[in-house]
Amino acid sequence: FCLSLRASTACSCHGKAQYCRADHLGLYCINCQGNTEGRHCENCKEGYYHQRAGDNCVPCNCNMAGSQGPVCNNEGRCTCKQGVYGDKCDRCHDGSPVTASGCEPLRLNCRSRNSGRLTYNTEECLPCFCNGHSSVCSSAEGYSIHNITSTFENGPEGWRAATAQGMNPSQVQFRWSPTHKDLEVISKEDLPVYLFAPASYLGNQALSYGQTLSFSLRLERGVRRPSISDVILEGAGLKVSASLGDLRTVVHCGKKITYTFKLDEQPGSKWKPQLSSTEFQTLLRNLTAIKIRGTFGENGRGYLDDVSLVSAKLGPGTPAVWVEKCRCPAGYDGLFCERCATGYRRRFPGQGPQSPCDPCSCQGGTCDPETGGCYSADEISNLQMCPKGYYVNRQQSNSCQKCPCPEGEACYVIPGTQEVMCARCPQGTTGSRCEICDDGFYGDPLGEYGPPKQCQPCQCYGHVNQNAVGNCDRRTGECRKCLSHSTGPKCENCEDGYYHSYPTEPCQACNCNRQGSVSTSCNDKGQCKCKEGYDGLKCDESTCPSCFNPVKSKVRHFSLLSVFNTGFLYQIDTEKQLQDKLVSISQSQLREDRKMEAMLTTVDGIRNKDQQYRTEVSEIRKLISEIRLKLQQAKRDIQQAVKDAVTKSRSRVEKELRPRLRELEEKEAQQRATIAGMINDIDTILADIANLEEIRKSIPNGCYNIPPIERP
Repeated sequence: FCLSLRASTACSCHGKAQYCRADHLGLYCINCQGNTEGRHCENCKEGYYHQRAGDNCVPCNCNMAGSQGPVCNNEGRCTCKQGVYGDKCDRCHDGSPVTASGCEPLRLNCRSRNSGRLTYNTEECLPCFCNGHSSVCSSAEGYSIHNITSTFENGPEGWRAATAQGMNPSQVQFRWSPTHKDLEVISKEDLPVYLFAPASYLGNQALSYGQTLSFSLRLERGVRRPSISDVILEGAGLKVSASLGDLRTVVHCGKKITYTFKLDEQPGSKWKPQLSSTEFQTLLRNLTAIKIRGTFGENGRGYLDDVSLVSAKLGPGTPAVWVEKCRCPAGYDGLFCERCATGYRRRFPGQGPQSPCDPCSCQGGTCDPETGGCYSADEISNLQMCPKGYYVNRQQSNSCQKCPCPEGEACYVIPGTQEVMCARCPQGTTGSRCEICDDGFYGDPLGEYGPPKQCQPCQCYGHVNQNAVGNCDRRTGECRKCLSHSTGPKCENCEDGYYHSYPTEPCQACNCNRQGSVSTSCNDKGQCKCKEGYDGLKCDESTCPSCFNPVKSKVRHFSLLSVFNTGFLYQIDTEKQLQDKLVSISQSQLREDRKMEAMLTTVDGIRNKDQQYRTEVSEIRKLISEIRLKLQQAKRDIQQAVKDAVTKSRSRVEKELRPRLRELEEKEAQQRATIAGMINDIDTILADIANLEEIRKSIPNGCYNIPPIERP
């Protein structure tokens, strides 16, 4: 016999199975979970990988067109076809699309205005931004699609409610709904209330150009008529807005509607006022506010959900082919021509990357790329030259003073203010004297809060938006804008209801069964804490009640015994199987005999029924013959009756109706003659009347002495 045992240390299932069985080789696990397989659930199924046994198996996600199959190594790297590269075999070196044949030659490296993807149609090409310094660009490599989302699973995620000017009205209620997983805003006043996006959506969002901002909105009560400022974008002193729909319509009440807005200057995107391509990308590069209108009119109520901003980031994943790589002219450098090249400076300092770059006017040929300040004293030929790391102090007899910068770094003096500025700061530092850490770095370069500490990258395990300003504390390194439901000083933990095995992994939802789990939390393997009577990774499997514990204890003791007597158990199992087989054969033979007897009884019954049916059919045939004879007789009787009735009708017509008809015809002829005579009389009378009228007209008017016509 085969005995199922509760999984224990003897089973060694790496936490991926609940039970095991014994065979001639020993114990093996059954029903491996988490996409694992093997006697001890130590391997991942095809298309999944892990670094070591016991870890969660995650999908390889190999690109089917660019890879040789769905299998990857224990680091998630797929086997690519010739010419294709990337961990998932989803990229070509020249940016061309990956096909089943590998990388196709790219005839035109152009970004489509409609989809952002590479296209051969020049009419669809997006204009190059390049901060206005170049009109030649191509699709940049190494960028993947990154969606900034808000699903409101565990809270408002930094969203807030206010008026368009940022004020907080007193008659406004704003809350997160744990039941519907959305944001609710209620206003008793007529003034519109907007929902403001958090910092993760703001800052430099230039990589979202040409992509979409989408959200779901459900409105209740209020006027619900769209306005020209239902969605607002602000940044770099620019502002655009759009409507939720036709201004002549009414937004549906109580219906959840998804709205999508394309982030570009095209007329079809409906942003007002219409900006140029450069202006719109400048706005996105310095985005300071995204506002979504939540209430429409007095007592208005709105619900926001499923917000998504399509962007891009450096790293593996689905390529974001809309990110541009500019071919910069002389004097410019950087992916977007955002920097002045060595030997060039900003024409208008402080106006950002769109300011033109001009050659340096210093004798040494180089200068500060932002201010144009010359390094050391090389701009004044009659002064002594100071070594690198020193500057000419004009207030102290033109002596050389050490630069207040990190060791060995050059500096310069700003004309007019005489302020000393460091020429270049080490990576991770910024400020006039390199005294503060740059965004994404932390430390204390000057030792203002204790011993000096060099600026080093913030350790947020990849769970922050690198483009967002202030994503970590510059002094302590504490991460402030954790994404993907991560939390903690280093985004190393997951929010309640989420888990991961390693800090670098994204947090996944526990999805604990509400009925069977104690709470929504789980451990780093995704195991939920189950109530009594429930089991499984998500507590969605029923188990034996506590009253069965004594039996389980006996089975557990028996399992320990079976480990030392595997061979004996195997013999017992084999013998038991043979006995069961013999009993099964005997029972099968007995069942077959009973079936045969039942079949014979059924055959006899069928024969009797057949004879009975034959007799009944014969009687039915006789009855049908009798009915046919009666029908034929009835037909003959009906035909004779009809014939007699027709004969009688003809006789009556000849004897009674025809004389009457002749009499009527004669009367009609007489009446016709009378009418004809009357007509003749009328014609005669009309003729006489006409003659009299002629006579009357011939008589003259007035009185005349006319002898009478009559004779006396």
